[in-house]
Amino acid sequence: MARWEGEDGLAFFGAIVAGQSHEVINVLNIINELTGLQKDILQTAASGMVDVARLAGIADKIEGQVIRGVKIVSEVNRFAHSIDVPVAVFDLRELLDRVVFLAERSARMRRTRLASSTQGTPVMMEGNPFLLQQIIFCCVDMAAASASDEETVSVRCRAESNTAEVTITFGDANSDVGEYSTRVARIEALLHGIGGEFVVIPEAGGRTNIVLRVPLRGDAQSAVDGDRREGVDAS
Repeated sequence: MARWEGEDGLAFFGAIVAGQSHEVINVLNIINELTGLQKDILQTAASGMVDVARLAGIADKIEGQVIRGVKIVSEVNRFAHSIDVPVAVFDLRELLDRVVFLAERSARMRRTRLASSTQGTPVMMEGNPFLLQQIIFCCVDMAAASASDEETVSVRCRAESNTAEVTITFGDANSDVGEYSTRVARIEALLHGIGGEFVVIPEAGGRTNIVLRVPLRGDAQSAVDGDRREGVDAS
């Protein structure tokens, strides 16, 4: 199990970075527009017609975009560092929040909202954080693609015995059977590398639960050790 999980993992990494770089550009474009508007207002200062309230509103909007930009860069930085080591100890709740944040752009383009519910005690895991992010992202993206317009896809996690469980709930309205099957097969293949399980549980009212069950520790390290015994470079 190489750190990048082969070409598929590299493609996932590239897609995340490319998408978030577009979000940073959007932030900078908005700040640029607001700054231009601010300059236009200040040019009226000589005539004593400065709209102080409007300037304050623009300043607040710029501050909001700066906070948004810092958040994007911080999350991408943490995501990038998830490939530093093939096995790490991490809090599943934090990882889940990061995946939901990174998936928001894709969901928004599909006119779908995402919401994570990760309150409570930490869910500590030992495993491959990059691979787990890839798996969860694939599931969230599949749910967003299948959900009704303007629907909220909810994501939550919990620990039970020696297993971590991630549940993604959505209203299944737009599934293409062929594409859905391809996505599921890809997710199951990725889960196989960490000894995980993929289950789909229908609910009343047309809603669907995607449930991922992953060992809290153990399988990831043994898989890496196995690759090294076979002469695979895990770095």
